[in-house]
Amino acid sequence: MGREYFLLILFVFNFLGCGDRPLGNENNKEVMIKKKRLKSQGSEKQIMTVQEGEKNSINKEKAVDNQTKLKIEDIERQTILDAWTDKGSFWLLRFTPNKVIYEFNPSCAYWFPSKIINNEIVFYWEDNKNCSFERGLSKKFASIKNPELGKPFGGVKLVNDSTIVVHYYYKDWIKKINKQESRTIDTLFPSSFRKITFKKTLSN
Repeated sequence: MGREYFLLILFVFNFLGCGDRPLGNENNKEVMIKKKRLKSQGSEKQIMTVQEGEKNSINKEKAVDNQTKLKIEDIERQTILDAWTDKGSFWLLRFTPNKVIYEFNPSCAYWFPSKIINNEIVFYWEDNKNCSFERGLSKKFASIKNPELGKPFGGVKLVNDSTIVVHYYYKDWIKKINKQESRTIDTLFPSSFRKITFKKTLSN
């Protein structure tokens, strides 16, 4: 009787002990899963933080790039060493107070009266020129609108400190002139210009 009683107690003890091990393992698995989840969430948060930081940095760089120190009025006050040119062209666009000057080459220049309206330099068509040859700007074409004396011919807008754009009011006429003259010279009336500054040379 005593031996049977002892074996029963041992059986119950082993049974309960064996049953506890899986429970303990399951608890350990749940803890490990939770830790992995927390670790994964932490990594995702770190990744998101880095991505947001990079995005903010890019936005700041774009904001700096888009900042313009120059004002449209400043263009008219630039020195004779400052000019604007079309990419690949050899002629220059210059500005003085109330005047826009197209220097097609050293022996041919046209200039137009201008004024600033709504942060834009608007210039007006006139036959003011200093050319040793016929540049072709007096041409008129049928079935399109040709420039009229005293009427707005174009407008200049500042993109940034080194870029300006020009829009023309007589687009069809501009296309024809640019096409006809493209064989002998770069585009006469481009729509985009970049700034160049000539170095001052010291004379002996």
